[in-house]
Amino acid sequence: MTELYERLRHRFDTRTTGYPKTTTGSEIRLLQLLYSESEAQLFLEMTPDGETPRQVSQRLGGDENRLASELEAMARKGLVFREYKEGQPCYSAPPFIVGVLEFQIKKMHEDPKLPMAVATYALDGFIKSLSETDTPHQRVIPINTSLVSQWPIATYDDAVAILDQHEVIGVADCMCRVLSKKLGAHLCGAPIETCLGFDAMAEFYIENGFARRISKDEAVAILTQSDEAGLILQPMNAKDVGTICSCCGDCCAMMHSLKMHPSPATQVKSAYFATIEPDGCVGCGVCLDRCGIDAIRLNEEDIAVVDTNRCLGCGLCVTTCPTDAARLEKKPESLIYEPPADHLEMALRMARERSMA
Repeated sequence: MTELYERLRHRFDTRTTGYPKTTTGSEIRLLQLLYSESEAQLFLEMTPDGETPRQVSQRLGGDENRLASELEAMARKGLVFREYKEGQPCYSAPPFIVGVLEFQIKKMHEDPKLPMAVATYALDGFIKSLSETDTPHQRVIPINTSLVSQWPIATYDDAVAILDQHEVIGVADCMCRVLSKKLGAHLCGAPIETCLGFDAMAEFYIENGFARRISKDEAVAILTQSDEAGLILQPMNAKDVGTICSCCGDCCAMMHSLKMHPSPATQVKSAYFATIEPDGCVGCGVCLDRCGIDAIRLNEEDIAVVDTNRCLGCGLCVTTCPTDAARLEKKPESLIYEPPADHLEMALRMARERSMA
């Protein structure tokens, strides 16, 4: 049985953010909590590309109706991903993050064993693996063009503009803050229902009861609330954005991984960095409190100074500066990053980078 789950672990480890082995075995125990033996075996037979039950049965053999029932049951548990193509359900093997873990949001609320299992594995080494590829899983963007109005801005760099690209929007609880709350460590006080999903991803969440459908106006209100709460907007690293997370420096696994990196700015591929005009700064410290990556300090003259090696270009220091001394500046063209076209291209890039590491 352990050999089966080791194969499953290795399968996840070849994808996007990986799933590293530990000396404690916590990674195996987490998988055993999520997947039965039969579910683990079927997952190992699935591909990253969506297939109908008929296509799966033709490839693997076996009864189509039985496979359809098993795959749908796994989709309802968030163990495989389901989307519809030409009206037919198609199932695929997602990565662990963003993927299977986020799909466990209902189980995180309901199963008292899951929060500790996830936290144990995170501390045993999973968090460190989140920044091991040059292609990041997420990017950091400002809330809208008003923060960078002096430069042309790509749609995928504007959180509000992203909403206009999608027909279906869903909002779910933040997995990281739910986990912190379950462990009694949700001390930041940030709102929990903040994670936005779009189109196929939103439909999957909504149909499975992981999220609720919302309007564009509601989504804009959630983004505004996130900015007011000091949360960093991190969409999936692709031009065709499937999700936007609102991350805090206290609870978010991605943020913890970034904090441990010597130069977080190189990891998020943001197009901007913050600057603070010394003559306008009054040393109030608001920007220090708002910065989730500890990129701002007060110098000996009580003037705020930005460490550009750490600055993520999120704009949180800009939106609440009482004297308008903070602003975002665009990086030189040589440092501007062009995201992958979609989540599949992103996943392929990350998989290649992990295989060469």
